[in-house]
Amino acid sequence: MARFRTRERIGVALCLLAGVAFSASPVLVQIAYRHGAALTGVLGWRYLLAAIVLLLVAGRRLRTLSRGTVAAALALGVVVYAADSFLFFAALERTSAPLASLVHYAHLALVVGVGALAGRERLTGRRVVALAAIFAGVAFVGGGAADPDALGIVLALGSALAYAAYILLSDRLLRDADPIALTAVLTSGVAATFVVVAAAGGTLGLVGGPTGIVSLVAAALVGSVVAVTAFLGGISLVGPSTASLLVTVEVPVTIALAAVVLGQRLTPAQLVGAALVVAAIAVLQAPRRRRRLRLVPAAAPEPAAAARVALVDAA
Repeated sequence: MARFRTRERIGVALCLLAGVAFSASPVLVQIAYRHGAALTGVLGWRYLLAAIVLLLVAGRRLRTLSRGTVAAALALGVVVYAADSFLFFAALERTSAPLASLVHYAHLALVVGVGALAGRERLTGRRVVALAAIFAGVAFVGGGAADPDALGIVLALGSALAYAAYILLSDRLLRDADPIALTAVLTSGVAATFVVVAAAGGTLGLVGGPTGIVSLVAAALVGSVVAVTAFLGGISLVGPSTASLLVTVEVPVTIALAAVVLGQRLTPAQLVGAALVVAAIAVLQAPRRRRRLRLVPAAAPEPAAAARVALVDAA
């Protein structure tokens, strides 16, 4: 019993660490922006560094992936996840880290909604209320800003749509494969896209000087390697359902970090919206009867870490 409790505590600690690590990424990226880093330069270096380290971490696990799985993972990384990342990082250029992160959570509602239309999810009354709470929360967060940037909000919503597409496609194409190996391959695909784009645009050297470089390295290592490995390690000790709930600490930590480090404070209306989003996430991730859990590969350290566990009704 004591050994079980120790494992459980370690798992809880790992999941909380993952949530904190995920939350640091948008804040670190905005620090790089403030010191003159260019969007595509940030994306190129951030994912290249993450891909190199994740490939080293994956090691021999990469051999377990079939050629078809590798091809599908690379395609998702090059196209779908690259689109999500570009839109989200572009949103971070124009709006605050908490606002962009919270608006990005709209992807949860999109995933559940598509699942319901496809007959893969049952919309109980509780889940309908949760979906409504997400949309209401996003509306409060976007509309409650003191000086809202409409394009920034649209970009964040676009990233939510792209991330929802990624989750739905990866659930179909990347089943039953090692998640760390898949994460490494997916991130490599994203890195390839942005390194080529940044090199073509001459922005690989625009990383914001020493401070920007440190921020990008930290975003890659903390937001990718530490976050993903801690999250997957936590899942192995406490299970996907508990892990997905614990990692929602990402939301309040992002808000706190942005306030302390960047001076970005939410208005009262936005705080209400944030509370609605967090409550809705907890409801959507709560386990239900006759439900099994399946991992969706965590391609990169974007917001909405809780959605890296896909909940699917058991047949």
